[in-house]
Amino acid sequence: MVLIKRFILFTISVSLCVSAENNGTFPKDFLFGAASSSYQVEGAWNEDGKGENIWDRMTHAHPESIMNRDNGDVACDSYHKYKEDVSIAADLGLKHYRFSISWTRILPSGYDNYVNQKGILYYQNLIEEILKHKMIPVATIYHWDLPQSLQDIGGWTNPLLVNHFVNYARIVIKNFKNVGYWITINEPKQVCVRGYGAGDFAPGIKGSGIANYLCAYLIAKCHAATYHMYKDEFPHYKAKMSITLDGEWSEPASNKKKDVEAAERRNQFEFGLYANPILNGDWPEVVIDRIAERSALENYSESRLPIFTREEIDYINGTFDFLGFNTYWTLLVANAKEASIKSSSYKNDVRAVITKDPKWKLGSNGNTIVPWGVRKMLQWIQKTYNNPDIFITECGVSDDGTSLDDDDRISFYTDYLDAILDAMYIDGMRIFGFTAWSLMDNFEWTGGYSYHFGLYHVNFSDPQRTRTPKKSTIFFRKLAKTHRIPQV
Repeated sequence: MVLIKRFILFTISVSLCVSAENNGTFPKDFLFGAASSSYQVEGAWNEDGKGENIWDRMTHAHPESIMNRDNGDVACDSYHKYKEDVSIAADLGLKHYRFSISWTRILPSGYDNYVNQKGILYYQNLIEEILKHKMIPVATIYHWDLPQSLQDIGGWTNPLLVNHFVNYARIVIKNFKNVGYWITINEPKQVCVRGYGAGDFAPGIKGSGIANYLCAYLIAKCHAATYHMYKDEFPHYKAKMSITLDGEWSEPASNKKKDVEAAERRNQFEFGLYANPILNGDWPEVVIDRIAERSALENYSESRLPIFTREEIDYINGTFDFLGFNTYWTLLVANAKEASIKSSSYKNDVRAVITKDPKWKLGSNGNTIVPWGVRKMLQWIQKTYNNPDIFITECGVSDDGTSLDDDDRISFYTDYLDAILDAMYIDGMRIFGFTAWSLMDNFEWTGGYSYHFGLYHVNFSDPQRTRTPKKSTIFFRKLAKTHRIPQV
């Protein structure tokens, strides 16, 4: 009898899997939302006691590093217009609004010796406004705006940053108890590879092959220490916590074995380097082996990749309640010849040739638009990390800002959401939310105000920073209301 029951259950399970199909509809409890980040939207860069961060310093000291010499001094002026921002998000029928907290607005010196109560009050008011409009506050503790004071002592290459980060996170968590989801750090790859490797992002450190790995090592430790602190010191809080990683699919340029291996190697360097310590434990094996091999060729006495101790591996592994996932584009990847051993760099470690298929569509900033690449990346995560719960915390495309009729954005979201539904219904992935990047046009880092990701247009030449809905708001409003991809 037991065997018969088991067989029946097994048959039902298989039948459900086989019959599952994408009908264009998301589950009723699926979360649709939109996102922003502090430096990109708030402005008020030196108001009400806020201290200087690394993007303040970079845009002021090296304005030539930003397109059109733009900066975030005023940005969308969300520090003063947060009620309007929350209102336009709520008008779309969204379930959540994702924002980030400015470290130097809370701790102007970067250290916990002085807490800026005006900064605390700003975010308390923002959270209350989100709740008033019946949305879930999704808070990112760190979205790239490190205090300049901490960068002056080494930033993400100084081991002391772990304690400073946890002290900051503790104050944030204690004061913002009504947050619905916590994200510790947004996109560590961009922080490390571009901020401490290539040097085109703040703080502008050109330390590729060494500093970017120190950064990855410390971010993993910061995230884990914050997660443990949260679980140990705030057991009565119900909000889940994780990290957000950006994952862009590496498609093999051919079916040749070396190109397939190169694509997998790049996925492990670009995503696995940050995901594996948290979801599986330790660095990915191919990353360990490749950097050790390359370091030996370059005559280093030891690998340039920091080594986790057994205690660190155990401490970091499993520090997630879900996986925050940002996704945008896809690239073709082929194997590269071994570079000269006279120089060390992240690029030489990855050893891959990156191209774009000329048939692929592009956003105004050059990002490829490849919906099937999103599904492939999700499938890779499912296989590599045992099918974790996933919260898509960013996804979007840039327009050129010349029209409110952003049909390309509507097409982008139609196709990407369809691919995500395939991942859910056909592949069995547990995805519970999707967040548009971004609610409104904002400061897009080195792209300044030239790239427009918003569902709402912002007039940056108007002192009032007027927000105007684009055509895609109609699409998103229907999506949020019906949980079905609108037919256009």
